[in-house]
Amino acid sequence: MTAGEPPAHQLFVVVGRAAARLRLRLIPLRDGGERPAIANHGVGLAPLERLGDGDPHSLSEVFHLFRRLALADVDAAGADPLEVAFAAWGEVLARAGIDLRLERRALHGPPLPRSDYAAQPTGISLRPWDVELTALAAGLRTVVKLDSLPGGLVEPLRRTAEERGLRSELVAPPAGGAAESAVATLFVAREAEALRDVRSLEALLRRGGDDADTAAAVRRMGELLGYPRCCAARFARIVGQNDTTLAWALLPGVPHAPASPLVQWLQPGLALLSHAPCDLGCAASVALGGRILQAVERAEPGFAARWRPLAGRLQVVDQRGNRLALAVDGRLEDGARVAAADVLAAGGPDPEVATRARRLAGRVLRARFGGVVVDGDDWHAPYAADHRGAP
Repeated sequence: MTAGEPPAHQLFVVVGRAAARLRLRLIPLRDGGERPAIANHGVGLAPLERLGDGDPHSLSEVFHLFRRLALADVDAAGADPLEVAFAAWGEVLARAGIDLRLERRALHGPPLPRSDYAAQPTGISLRPWDVELTALAAGLRTVVKLDSLPGGLVEPLRRTAEERGLRSELVAPPAGGAAESAVATLFVAREAEALRDVRSLEALLRRGGDDADTAAAVRRMGELLGYPRCCAARFARIVGQNDTTLAWALLPGVPHAPASPLVQWLQPGLALLSHAPCDLGCAASVALGGRILQAVERAEPGFAARWRPLAGRLQVVDQRGNRLALAVDGRLEDGARVAAADVLAAGGPDPEVATRARRLAGRVLRARFGGVVVDGDDWHAPYAADHRGAP
């Protein structure tokens, strides 16, 4: 979208039959945006999360019915395509004995830029490169999983682990070994038994599937990785376990009660946790984040004083994919004034990103459909999480 266009929005919906329920998103299909497998006449359907205790396979019909909607034949002159699709879909679902409920409207934006070990973003990162190994050495983790690891970093990380008295295992290395251009998965642990456990779990998870054994494997892997049980259980219910789907499934949308900066995960450059908490108020995740911060502070005195002022802000990803930490004064529901905007990472080649961020200072920011906009609609952020709460 261009800067002058109004923000796009999406619909969060819940479909259900008996004890089976699913959360999904109705999204606009745009150039450069998400491309879900299920689409019909400019509207896409993106599954989010399995709810309830029923068999989710009993709801497979909802996708077939959506594909068969005659949306091109609907007289929708001037109407919102999402609203037209929602109404038409609801009628055919009702005839099939399936409930459809609108959960909320939300701003919509491009997929979140993937964060990886090879990236060299312009901006700020305070996350220690070895925070996961620090947590492992402190006994806060049983295993660390380094996924999508560039081949050139495998051996240096294995040597670092060995120097710290840790064990490592390379899982499913690319053909020809861990080449510079390839990616790999590396597990690090204190004990050989833990590596044996994760080896079998990883093999099961790589086969895929959504049966009870796979869900149990996800929960067990979460325990070994040191994640709270509630967070591992919810992660197992989320359909597309990628950054974009996790953000839409787990972030509540603003305004919400300010959360602790200890559970900040939207911005990889500030994250202490290695998991996405099941809720921004998750007490177990707050406690874990506090223990990790203490471990990092012992290893790197003065870190907490540098990290807190930036992490304890409104964290956003804007319509261009830029990651920013906003210092704001006031309540978002009433209109909050931006005091400062720091670019943590640019969403792509963008020489003007720092200039646009500086221009946000002094402007009024408001919550809209779970995201934030500035007056005039020339800038908005569909992804937002308020971390101005107490640590």
